[in-house]
Amino acid sequence: MEDDKYNKKKNRKSSNNGYCGIIKKTILYLFLGLIFIITFNTIRFTSKQPNTEPLTDDHIDSFTTLTEMELAQRLSNAIKFETISFGENEEFGYCKDEFKKLHGYFKEIFPRVNKHLELTVINNYSLVYHWKGMDSSLKPILLCGHMDVVPILNRERWTYAPFEGKIQDGYIWGRGSMDDKQTVMSILESIEDLLAQGYKPQRSFYLAFGHDEELGGDEGAKFINEHFTKAKIGPFEYILDEGLPIIVPPVFPGLNKPIAAVGVTEKGYVNVHLNVEIEGGHSSMPKRESAIGVLAKAVSKVEANPPSPSLSQIRKLFDFVGRECTLPYRIIFSNLWLFEPILVKVLSGKPTLDTLQRTTTALTIFNAGNKANVLPHQASALINFRVAPGNTVDEIIEHVRKTINDERVVITSSQKTEPAPVSSTDDPSFKLIQTTVLQEYPDVIVAPTIMVANTDTKHYWNLSKNIYRFNPLYLENSDLARFHGIDERISIKNYKQFVDFYYHLIKNSDRPLN
Repeated sequence: MEDDKYNKKKNRKSSNNGYCGIIKKTILYLFLGLIFIITFNTIRFTSKQPNTEPLTDDHIDSFTTLTEMELAQRLSNAIKFETISFGENEEFGYCKDEFKKLHGYFKEIFPRVNKHLELTVINNYSLVYHWKGMDSSLKPILLCGHMDVVPILNRERWTYAPFEGKIQDGYIWGRGSMDDKQTVMSILESIEDLLAQGYKPQRSFYLAFGHDEELGGDEGAKFINEHFTKAKIGPFEYILDEGLPIIVPPVFPGLNKPIAAVGVTEKGYVNVHLNVEIEGGHSSMPKRESAIGVLAKAVSKVEANPPSPSLSQIRKLFDFVGRECTLPYRIIFSNLWLFEPILVKVLSGKPTLDTLQRTTTALTIFNAGNKANVLPHQASALINFRVAPGNTVDEIIEHVRKTINDERVVITSSQKTEPAPVSSTDDPSFKLIQTTVLQEYPDVIVAPTIMVANTDTKHYWNLSKNIYRFNPLYLENSDLARFHGIDERISIKNYKQFVDFYYHLIKNSDRPLN
């Protein structure tokens, strides 16, 4: 009997050891399989940057008409025109004469453009140029920019007067030097030079320069679209407008090269207005809740509960940039199926990267009260959302409603724009832009991304399936605050590169793309 018990116990122990062995082997095989998959994906994660011969300083077909300093002076003169788009609550029109003067300046310094390109003035102040090509079978290309600039705050803090166009210390200083007169001028400079060389394009090129991009383009780009649609111009092979600049390291973990990010989509936009009305009165007899208190709680809830992040729309960015990173990071970016939760958490801790993965929430206006001893009966706030692709405006408004969950807070919205369609990175037009960037800036990594702000292209979705946004400004991280800020400037060298980029982009585009 005791032998039987011993044998049974021995058999159970042997059986348990067998099961444990199987489990251990299974875990080992799973671990080895995981290592194999990670390693295999990492090995296959090779560069997506095309092999491109960089331009040399003495290349024959370079921009030849003007010196760097002459180009700088012409941009400086353009900056002196105070083509300001005032705020949403002010009547546009304070600077109408300045736009007319800028148009006259274009005619003066670009005589060949004025002679050979057909000019159409749109809604009095926006401009459309047509450079007719010889082969009508080739789709036209649309190059965009805008002539207006944002208002000036804190003039006393500027190193040089914002509309002086000062050339100093190797820079051209002034409002519009970064956003966006440098684009308009460089496109015109490149075509003026090509015309001086007797160049005749095969395909047609259109130039669209809006006058109210900083106000949303409803009086400029929207009317430009109507002009193209009515005249049955298009579809365009591709559209290129302003976008993100080239940022020097450190920008991306594990990467020691600058990133030239080309926007293949852009965020939507919606202003959500919150309003609370509660009986006010004398501050000596306050009720348990006030209009300010109710609204403050609502705003706090919205700020504390942002829309959920998602990497779905920036996987392309990681796909292009991750391939150029050092090995530890290349392992992560080549295996997002495994490491995505970790990456989302890392990005969430840095606003400049977090904006790429989610709809952002920005409390920009809060109004309530006007006297110390009076309880206001009304309080209002405005929250600006930049809507990420993958979300819709209506989803964000509903998110706000559910988050606040208080019927006393009246929620309305204005200035709604859905996220832009996503343009392909496999299309020849993207690869052409990528190649041209690398010709002019051979030390950068070109990658697709989300444009986190809005451009005039939001009015052009029906004109092309290939819409891209890029700004060949070469900037330090610290320079980003100059956009819409104090001391806008562009280096003289960088502006020459700007002109050269468009020069070669036009020549590279002037052939069938396949």
